[in-house]
Formats: sequence, C-alpha cells, structure tokens
Amino acid sequence: MTSAEAFAAAVRHHQAGQLADAERLYAQVLVAEPGNLQALTLSGALAHMAGRNEEAADLFGRALAISEQPDLHYNIGLAKWALGRRVEAASHWSRAIALNPNFAQAHMNLGNALREEGRVTEAVTHLRRALQLQPSPFAHNNLGVALAALGDREALGHYQRAIDMHPGFLEPYLNLALALATSGRVGEALACVRRSLEINETPDNKVLFTRVVGMLDAVPDDPGLRALVLRAATEGWDSTNDLAAVAATLVKHGSAIETQIARGEPTWPAVTKEPLLRWLLETTVICDVTLERFLTATRAALLGFAETAPNALDGDQLRFACALARQCFNNEYVYAVTGDEPARAGRLREAISPLRLAVMAAYEPLHSLPDADTLLARPWPAPVDTLLTQQLREPREEAGARASIPRLTPIEDEVSRLVQDQYEQNPYPRWIATGRPIKYDSIDALMRREYPEAPFRPLGKTGLDVLIAGCGTGRHSIGVARQFPHAKVLAIDLSTASLAYATTRARALGLTNVEHAQADILQLGSIGRTFDVIQVGGVLHHLGDPWAGWKMLLSLLRPSGCMFVALYSELARRDVVAARAHIAARGYGSTAADIRACRQDLMAYPDGAPLKNVVIFNDFFTTSECRDLLFHVQEHRMTLPEIKHFLAANDLTFLGFELDLRVTQQYASRFPDDPTMTDLYHWDVFEQDNPYTFASLYRFWVQRGAE
Repeated sequence: MTSAEAFAAAVRHHQAGQLADAERLYAQVLVAEPGNLQALTLSGALAHMAGRNEEAADLFGRALAISEQPDLHYNIGLAKWALGRRVEAASHWSRAIALNPNFAQAHMNLGNALREEGRVTEAVTHLRRALQLQPSPFAHNNLGVALAALGDREALGHYQRAIDMHPGFLEPYLNLALALATSGRVGEALACVRRSLEINETPDNKVLFTRVVGMLDAVPDDPGLRALVLRAATEGWDSTNDLAAVAATLVKHGSAIETQIARGEPTWPAVTKEPLLRWLLETTVICDVTLERFLTATRAALLGFAETAPNALDGDQLRFACALARQCFNNEYVYAVTGDEPARAGRLREAISPLRLAVMAAYEPLHSLPDADTLLARPWPAPVDTLLTQQLREPREEAGARASIPRLTPIEDEVSRLVQDQYEQNPYPRWIATGRPIKYDSIDALMRREYPEAPFRPLGKTGLDVLIAGCGTGRHSIGVARQFPHAKVLAIDLSTASLAYATTRARALGLTNVEHAQADILQLGSIGRTFDVIQVGGVLHHLGDPWAGWKMLLSLLRPSGCMFVALYSELARRDVVAARAHIAARGYGSTAADIRACRQDLMAYPDGAPLKNVVIFNDFFTTSECRDLLFHVQEHRMTLPEIKHFLAANDLTFLGFELDLRVTQQYASRFPDDPTMTDLYHWDVFEQDNPYTFASLYRFWVQRGAE
C-alpha cells in the first residue's frame, strides 16, 4: 500500500469512527513521510481525543514547523491547556486570532484563559467578539461569567439568554443562581437551582442547592422544598453545616410537631415520625435553643417511658430514642438535668431493655458503664447496635489508636501544656458526617473557582505538600485530604485524644494521603519539612504569642506558598468577653456540671441582651466547644489593622476572606472600588458597621512572596 493509499484508508477509518485503525495508518504514513502535514494534523487530533496530550502537542508542533496555520495554533493550544501549560495555550490562541481575526472559538478560549489569569477586561473583549462571530448559549454563558467577575449586572441577561437558547444547558442556570444569590435575590437563585435539578441532577447543582438554601432569611412552607432539603440531608449532597439551620427551621415551622416544639411538650408517637428531626439528631449537633429545650423535655419523657413501659415502643420510636441518645453523646451531655434524672437513669441498668439502654445512653456514655463490654455480647435491634458502635466500639478504637499516634516534637511551652490538658478531656470538636467535597488537582484550581479576582500567583503544581496546624479531631484535615486527593497532608495537634478521633475517622474513610501526629506549633521548625500549603484554623489565638506562632509557620511555607488562617475578631467576640466576665463574677468553674449550669443561666436572658447573644455561636451547643468558647485557658483576639500590619511586615499578599455570599455582596455594594475585595482598610470600616461579620472568625487566605 502506498502512502497515499494508506492516508486515504486512514481518513475513511477516521470518518467511520474506527479510530485505532486510523491511528495505525496515520503512523504508517508518517514513517514514510514525516512531513505529511495532513497526517500530522489528523494524528494529533486523535491523540488529543484520546487524552495523550503530550503526543498531540508534539504532532501539532511538527505540523506548525511546516506551515503556520490558525487551526494548528488553536489545536496545539487545546493540548497544552489540557497539560496545564496555560500561558503557552493562551499564546497559541492569540496567534491563531492574529492569523484569522474572525476565528470565533479561538476568541472564546483566549477570553476564558484571560479571565482565569485575572485579566478580565481583556477577556470580555474577546468573549464579546466570539459572541458576535458565533452566537451560541456557550458564548453567552462565558461572557456572562467574565462580566460577573467585573461586577457587571449585564451578566444576568447573558445567562438568561443562554438558558433561552438551550434550556438543557445546566451551567448558565448555576451561574445565574450564583449571581442572583450574591446580589441578595436568594429566592430567585433558589428557583433557578431547583429548575436545574429538574433537568438533571449533578454534583455541582446539588452543592449549590445546599449553599443557596442555607442563605434563606425566611424558609417558606413549601412541600417541594422540604422534600429537597430532606434528600440533600439524607443523601449527603454537601456539608451538613449548610443544611442544619434550614432543617431546624423546617422542623420548628410547618412540620407535624410544630405545636409540640413551641410548647416544649412532646407527644407520642408523632415526635418520632419527623424525618428531618431524626436526621438532625443522628448527623449534626443541633444548635438551636428552642429545639434544645424541646429535646431536653423529650429525654425526660423517654425516661418515664423506660421506667414504666420498657418494651412498649415500636421500631420507629426505638430508632428515635437511639437518635436522641446519639445527639446527647455528640453534644457531650450538655443538656440540663433536673432533680434525680441521672439517678433514675442509672437504675435502668438493673433490668436492661433496648429502650432502657437508649435512655441510659442519653444521660451518660455507655463506655463509662462498669460492665459496658458485656453489652456487645448480646444481640440488639439495629438502631441500638449503631448506638453501641458510637458509644462503645468507636471510643474503644480511639483509645487503642492513641498509643500509635506519632510524636514529632516535644510539648514544653507552658501555655501549650495548659491548652493540651484542656483538649485531652474531650476530643475536640466532635463531628459526625462530611459532605461530598469539591475535588481539586491543585491549589491553583481552588483559587480560580473560589477567588477568581484574587491577586494569586499560580503554583503550577499538583502534588501538594500540605500542613494542617492544629487539626483537632480531623474534620478539616480529612476534608483537605479528600479535597486534594493527590496531596500529602500532615495534620498535627497537641491533643492525643483529638488525634485518635481523627485517625480512626480517616481510617474508616479509607484515606491514605493524610498523617495525623502530635506536635507543638512552636517546635515545628525541628521537623525538617516545608510545605506548599499551610492551614491554621482557630489555633494561633490560643498560643502565648500568636504572632510568633504565625512566624514559625511562615518559616515552613515555601516561596509563593499559600496559607489559610483563622483568627478571633476582637469586635465580633465582644459579647463573649462580656459572658466571660459574667462567668468569673458568678464563680463558674469549667467542669461539665458548671458548664451546663452556666449555659442555662445565659439562655435565660431575654433575646437581644449581650449575654444572650453568645447563643449565636455554634460552639455554645456542646460541652467541649462551650468550654473552648467561654472557659478557654488562653485566648487572644485580633483586629484587621493588626493583621494588615503583620502581612505587610512578612511579605504576605492577602487573597480574600471566606465569607457568606450575602456578606461579599454587601461589601461589593459598599466598596465598588475594591473589585478584588482585598482592601483590609475597607474591611475594617465594614466590620465596624457590621460587628458580627466575623463571628465565626476572620477566615482568609494569604500567599507568600516568590523570593
């Protein structure tokens, strides 16, 4: 077969979809004619389709060396973009446009590339040209994304036009929903996401649903919405945090037990039938004063049932009793006890039934019972067996794991030892479930998605070395390990109790890219390691000198590395400071009994009173977290001017806060001259006017200089 015949046969196979045969014949042609332009081009296209982009880039490059054509520049740009060589890709698309100014798709791709680089104004120019040359829903959507990055409300119209042109194209629904949410039109945003879910359910629109529904100021009594929230909750669409408050609202308002909750008087069996309440009990810590009071009364009623009719409840009712016990374990028995309730619960062990075991577990953890291990030898209904796993098997596993925790540094600092002693009393904080994380190949990808306007310099690296400094019980470190599956994560903490909790959770999830170890931040310089990314959330302010601790971590951060930091705000915690003064004046200690009594004292204040305001903190609703919130042995609070000064003195670029979309929109409206939202002077002015903006800490990203 001649080269011409082989090439003709290859094209026939290519057109027929017989790609392996086509590739084989193109290769045969290129052996005989290495400079065959058409064979190089078509073979490169097949390599790109198969994901062999290094090979594709080589073939297109060889073709370009023979003849510079706009299509070849466009195609090699696609291959290099897929390889992460984005600057080179953009350069090729720019050259394709220079050769053919009417090349619509090259304008489109170059516009998208420029937008990701932060050159948004230039991006808009190319995307507008692409739309003029080749109107399409994709062109409208991409232009909308770029305009939204500039804060231009014209973006909304382009998203809607994309939807009108192609009702099945999901991306503009999500972009429109996000734009509506950030502009405060949360109800419209939610309707947009719900429409996308009707078309096709994807991980992206499920995550966006949970985030948008969590932004609602008022939750409507909508059966369809209630059904979606229940599905999102029970199917784990995203983090439970976004759904917990909405679920609590739906339970309190519009459910079959609304009246019971308002009165604080449970009625059987109706209380056991509400699925959202059961989900809250089993998978979250309920952070709601009204529900806490109702559940405290419910527990007391269950105690009475267990005493008088220990075998009377059916399967649903037993599951509810076990769910309540799991909630009490999760909040570390923070609910108030009255009179002789603990003694009555203790007497139930004299004749144990499934219900009695559940009620006992709602007053004290089963692993504290003297004969606890004998319970595992008996057969139990499934809800009780799950309860035994939570309160017996897992604590035993955690106790066993403590001995295997590596110790990277000594703990010698006096304040560090005091903090360690506090956290050894309870694994802190307890957590139950995680949502499905958005996965990223690199920190570059995360920044492009979450902080597109940030003055971020790409690292161009996928195999990240990550340090989580102060990981506690591992919720964050495990989340990072799942979020960056190609990263190596080292997570350290002072408390072996917390680290054992983290280790067993990571093991249960089958994670192999995270290591938990004991270490003191102040001693980390001795471990001989550096990192691309360091995350330190809620730890620095508990050090004797938080600024020195921050500098220690910076010494481990590689040039251009990124750091996520969380610090207490002086302004946002003024009510906490007042509560601490109240606690000191009343003489409360930090025992579990004193914490329970103190909480009841604070909850008794009228709504709006400064001392009652501490209930806005989710930390108020578990024993160990309340100890951390109100009784901590060491706490510093910061101001934005102090943080700004530290960043300037240490060659750190501020990249942005992690905040609710509504807050960022309010800021954008107030300070339109700061499109990157990185001016800490403006943020300080904003916080003075909105003092609870950073109630959940200053949470932000910075990047180290390139050196």
